Amino acid sequence: MKITGSLIVCSLAAAFTATILVIDPDPVRPSAAAPPAVTAPGAPPSVSIQSFAFSAVTAAPGGTVVVQNLDEFEHTVSATDGSFDSGIVGGGSSGAFVAPTTPGVYTFVCQIHPSMSGQLTVTG
Repeated sequence: MKITGSLIVCSLAAAFTATILVIDPDPVRPSAAAPPAVTAPGAPPSVSIQSFAFSAVTAAPGGTVVVQNLDEFEHTVSATDGSFDSGIVGGGSSGAFVAPTTPGVYTFVCQIHPSMSGQLTVTG
């Protein structure tokens, strides 16, 4: 009976592990891109963070940009040229920053996870 019980426990553990690997083999890996952020008409533009990736974002010069962190980990939206920074946005939280006043394309990263990068387009 001792061997049978051990086999059942081992079989259940293996099935559980296999199921977890099929669902998400590496839950902390960066993905190619987050889905586009959905902005309601009249609402400020937003950048979403999901699965360690940023959505694309376009804003007016000097406009407020909302940051929606859909991950469970802290992130930042920090311009590589220092022109804007959201500060730390906790998992499941939101924050904001002010877009630069000069039109152009600005690259940003997460200071906590530097392999994450995205772009803000400021329109003229």
